[in-house]
Amino acid sequence: MLPKEYGLVLAGGGTKGAYQVGVWKALKELKIPIKAVVGTSIGALNGALIIQDDLEKMENLYKNIKIDDIMKVGKDFDRKKNIFYVPNITKMASDYRGQKGISNAPLRKTIENSVDIDKIYNSDIDFGLLTVKAKDMSPVALFKKDIPKEKMIDYLLATSCFPIFKPQVIDGEEYLDGGLYDNVPINMLLKKGYKNIIVVEVAGIGIKRKNIKKDVYIKVISPNESLGGTFEFNHERISNNIQLGYLDCMRAFNKLQGHIYYFKSEEFYKMVEIFNLQTIYGLEYAAKMYNMDKHKEYKFEEFLKELKTKHLKAQRRYEEIRKDLKTGSIIHLKSKISKIFGKGLGLCMVMDMYQNRPTSKKFDYLNAFIQDYILSAKAMLELLNYTK
Repeated sequence: MLPKEYGLVLAGGGTKGAYQVGVWKALKELKIPIKAVVGTSIGALNGALIIQDDLEKMENLYKNIKIDDIMKVGKDFDRKKNIFYVPNITKMASDYRGQKGISNAPLRKTIENSVDIDKIYNSDIDFGLLTVKAKDMSPVALFKKDIPKEKMIDYLLATSCFPIFKPQVIDGEEYLDGGLYDNVPINMLLKKGYKNIIVVEVAGIGIKRKNIKKDVYIKVISPNESLGGTFEFNHERISNNIQLGYLDCMRAFNKLQGHIYYFKSEEFYKMVEIFNLQTIYGLEYAAKMYNMDKHKEYKFEEFLKELKTKHLKAQRRYEEIRKDLKTGSIIHLKSKISKIFGKGLGLCMVMDMYQNRPTSKKFDYLNAFIQDYILSAKAMLELLNYTK
């Protein structure tokens, strides 16, 4: 059977778009046929780069991106912080008032240095973007056949014209970021008749429109954790987001398994031979509570060993302070419990409660509040029993 051909939709979200680089890396590795790419804002910029088929260039662009590659900011701007960091907002507000918008001239230069216009138009993959007219906020959805080659960069800037920027002017008309109308432009492909669509969502700021058709297959690839700020230039986070996109895409196409963490299929099946799926989820949730790295592929024994080590360490810390729970007033007790959960020892406390009275009805009442803790506590008991 030939693999399905897909249309690819890339949502807007600033530097969180690094996640889409990882997804594209996985799609290439999986040899998933992509016939069209559409996007809004950073999604459109990523789409243009994807059509060029230069993954290394995309990764290097993100891993080295600086705020000065996107917008003009003053010397006293804290470049290590998100642009929405309060002192930075104050500095930008002054520039915004004085210039009637922040200049994104550096972004034009970045696009000119990164995008090969000829490759976009010569590619068999169709390409589209969404922007809005500033005067009436009406949407403008365009495919490459609708855009003259000499104006492609202008339209890439238009779809990326975040509201803090000066509007992008094309033929005397002002344009703004497409996310102000639809940050996830699935309907662009639905109108073209695509039946199989991959959507890469990054939780960006913007409006999301209702799909005009339902008789289609849509696979959404999205992170189960925060990707950071819309304009956050932390290169460690950006690298992690690229890796996360890769792992999530591989899991979406069943090349990796796991609920929260990632395992090769053969490694996951080793766990299934020992634990049921509910217990495995509990172990993964426990690993999340113990802050185990979520940006890697785990082997079965490696995952269990690290989880047990972290749990035993937490258990020792919990034993040191649990005596305090038996003393003091209700008010002080609430404070102590909050402190325990704040230190990541909540699982140890729930395990303690469960082991005291495993059939207690109070767990039925608490289930709605600490369901995952109870599940993880039971799972950890299974793990400890398995590794005796």
